[in-house]
Amino acid sequence: MTGKTKKRIGILILMLALLCASVGYYLYQKGPIDVKGSPAIKINAAGLYDQFTKDSTASLKKYSGKIVEVTGVISAVSLNQQKQQIILLKTGTDAAFVNCTLEEEADNIHENDNVSIKGICSGIGQGDEDLGIKGDVYLTRCFLIK
Repeated sequence: MTGKTKKRIGILILMLALLCASVGYYLYQKGPIDVKGSPAIKINAAGLYDQFTKDSTASLKKYSGKIVEVTGVISAVSLNQQKQQIILLKTGTDAAFVNCTLEEEADNIHENDNVSIKGICSGIGQGDEDLGIKGDVYLTRCFLIK
């Protein structure tokens, strides 16, 4: 290899390193998505669940990682191990829910209340068909819109 070729390869490596560093810095400074203030795909809980059970591949492409605003009736309100509030929305299918993990605690919500919740869709859980457990559709980083 000649000295000229080595110099070109060195410059190319330096430019690639600079590009990678710039992209990394941009992504670091960008921060997390503002779920509360961002536009969302609006759908009801039963419709979202039906779409995932009919064609999970297409639904994952359409909803996974996207901000979704789901309306529905509360089936249960509980706390997970991290003390985050969990709201289960009815889907019209027995033992199947849209499972919403809230970012901030919501007061004055009860079973059978009609609510709107905005969050990031994670997809559908597997469940266990042998035990009769259906998979839930999961939303994370949720906020109650009401």
